[in-house]
Amino acid sequence: MERKKVALFLTNGFEELEALAPVDLMRRANIEVNTISINQEKEVVSSRKITVLADKIIKDVNFDEYEMVVLPGGPGTKNYFESKEVLEIVKKFAENKKVGAICAAPTVLASLGILENRKAICFPACEPDLEQGKAILTREAVVKDGNIITSRGAGTAIDFGLALIKELLGEEISEKIGKEIVYY
Repeated sequence: MERKKVALFLTNGFEELEALAPVDLMRRANIEVNTISINQEKEVVSSRKITVLADKIIKDVNFDEYEMVVLPGGPGTKNYFESKEVLEIVKKFAENKKVGAICAAPTVLASLGILENRKAICFPACEPDLEQGKAILTREAVVKDGNIITSRGAGTAIDFGLALIKELLGEEISEKIGKEIVYY
């Protein structure tokens, strides 16, 4: 069986738990996850000033190789809106692949019309943006509607990571990883 491939965006100001917990969990499940800097360099500075070295730079990536793109949130979410390339990639993936977004990042999906008439969740302070995008807000830790998975924030990062695994590899593998990290 061919390994599943996921592209996870990193931008200055990303929230550490929302990015690195899902990366860790998916890699434990043998999913090939590439962290993709949307900056011009591989070094990305998180919201808590931790410098992380991304695997790749966005301009050097062939996104046709991936079946899912993931957007962590945090104060850096505003940078997604300033990247036409990120917005185009997210739109394309929403049409025929899979998209995951957590915390403030679902606002990017809402702004693109992707969440219209779909169940979704985000960081509580961002809920008006989802409502404006005509999303159907829920109160779960993680929400899956079709090929879109959204989550609330840093406190739900493990739930989010396990949901991404479930989407790509099934419930059995997701539960296995959850048990391995003593989450269940």
